[in-house]
Amino acid sequence: MNDPTSLFTAQASDYCSLIEDGPAPNSWIFAQACLMQLLLLYQLALQLPEAGPASDDLLPRIEHEAWNLVRENIAKRLARDYYWAVFEPLEQELPDALVGSLSDDLADIWRDLKPGLALIDIGTKNSPNDIVWEWRLSFETHWGTHAVGAISALHALCFGSYADVSRPTLAPPGR
Repeated sequence: MNDPTSLFTAQASDYCSLIEDGPAPNSWIFAQACLMQLLLLYQLALQLPEAGPASDDLLPRIEHEAWNLVRENIAKRLARDYYWAVFEPLEQELPDALVGSLSDDLADIWRDLKPGLALIDIGTKNSPNDIVWEWRLSFETHWGTHAVGAISALHALCFGSYADVSRPTLAPPGR
C-alpha cells in the first residue's frame, strides 16, 4: 500500500470525497482543506510511474451537467471564486492577466480523477496501467495546471491580504 500508485489512489479518493461532500463548517476551513489535499495530490502525481496504456480503451468521461453540479457546489462553499492568473508564466512578452475560477479548477481536477477511481471501485476490465497512464497524462496536460492555479489562489484566500474572514480564531496556548 506504500507504492506510488496506491498512495496516489488513496489521495485522489480523499480529494474527490472532499469535493463531493456537503458544506464545511465555514469557507476558510474548506479552502484550507482543499489546499492541503491539492498539495499532497500534486506531490504524489509527480511520483506516479510513467506507464504506457495497456489498451486503446479510454476511461469514461464525466458529462458536463454532472461536472457543473459539482462546480456549483464548490462555489457555494468558497468565500471567493475568481482570481487573477497568467496562462503561460514563461511567456517572453508581458502576458495578459486572465480570470481564473477556483470552482472550475477544483471541479476539473475532480473530473480528471473520478473516472479512474470509479473503475477501480467496480473492478474494471481496464488495466491499472490504463488508469495510471490517464492520471499521469491528464496531470501533465490538464489538471496539473489547474492545481497550480488553485494552490496559489487558495493560499491567498487562506493567508493573503484579501484572505477569507471566516478563519477561525486560534485560542492562546494553555487555554
